[in-house]
Amino acid sequence: MKTPLIALFTVLALGAMSPAHATDKIKIATDATFPPFESIDANGKLVGYDIELMQGVCEAAKLDCDIFNAAWDGMIPGLINGKYDALISQLTVTEKRRQVIAFSDIYNRPIFRFVAKKGTSFEISPDGLAGKTVAVQTGTPMDAYVTSHFPKAIIKRYDTGSAPYLELTAGRADLHISYQAQIIHGFLKTDGGKDFALVGPQLTGKDAKEFGEGVAIAVNKKNTKLLEEINKGLAAFRESGKLAALNAKYFGE
Repeated sequence: MKTPLIALFTVLALGAMSPAHATDKIKIATDATFPPFESIDANGKLVGYDIELMQGVCEAAKLDCDIFNAAWDGMIPGLINGKYDALISQLTVTEKRRQVIAFSDIYNRPIFRFVAKKGTSFEISPDGLAGKTVAVQTGTPMDAYVTSHFPKAIIKRYDTGSAPYLELTAGRADLHISYQAQIIHGFLKTDGGKDFALVGPQLTGKDAKEFGEGVAIAVNKKNTKLLEEINKGLAAFRESGKLAALNAKYFGE
């Protein structure tokens, strides 16, 4: 299919936009559908681990930051095209992503797990999940992992981080895969998750390349100055003990 000229010119114009400098208002997008890392509370306020971390980094780096909710599927394109200056949404660092965006120093190395209804038994293997329905958030490392390693599974993809849990609790999916901490603190500890449990092995980037190197803040590749300032702020946040305190607050670590 040919790209309409008007759409092509729009993409070119967006790509030519200059990213903000560290002295400007820094526009930071997050997908607030992934508690306890990022979500919206009853008062419409952004809350969560990543939100507090980003606020702490911005304060330490003396950056004027505006953190706001955005749709997951438009976040990386928006960063590339200059709509956003940075992203924080438990973004895993992968070689594929490094080709188009830059990353701060890593601030977390997550463990990935499957979750399913209590009392069910699954062999986490290509044949063991043959014909089983696995719900994932589209465009995530979890999506890439099940697509690559479980070709006989039925994969259902959703735009938000919360939608797969609705499919799981409604019985329309057999399993979901996500960050272990997110499953525990965002689902299993809620009323909706009381009948579910973690299944299968703990997985990291050492087990599958799709899980990447760890989690970091994403920045437009052109904006090296902002990346430098964010890394300074992250280092200061870590060295002050505030990152360890944040981990303890949310995960008891």
